[in-house]
Amino acid sequence: MSENTSTEKIIVVEDSPPNRKILAHLLTKLGYEVDSFEDGQKAWDFLNGDENKGNIVAVISDIMMPNMDGVQLLSNVRKSDTFQSLPFVLVTAVSDRDYIIEAKNLNVNGYILKPVSLKKIQSKLQDLFPQKNFPKVVA
Repeated sequence: MSENTSTEKIIVVEDSPPNRKILAHLLTKLGYEVDSFEDGQKAWDFLNGDENKGNIVAVISDIMMPNMDGVQLLSNVRKSDTFQSLPFVLVTAVSDRDYIIEAKNLNVNGYILKPVSLKKIQSKLQDLFPQKNFPKVVA
């Protein structure tokens, strides 16, 4: 790989391949490197692997997924000494109300309502990282 080790990385967790691809594309447009996974278990295994995690700045996860849902992943992250303060955003449909309440109790950093758009993602990331200057992009 290139020497681009200082690029900030966001973990995307989404079981729908088209939605995962859209999220990764939009985050790449905003200047992030993206590692994406189809369920919370694979993302959790990655976070606990031996790779260098120093440049991971956030997790953006769907709620409803097989193997490990987004709320369980959030719970694991919050219990982890290494990642407990990592910003965590859930991508949600309005119908996920019970999960949203549970996630709030686990100190989720925010939500992005489906359908996902560049404007919604950029707005949420600006909330999380107010000092960061995001590129001006045309949606």
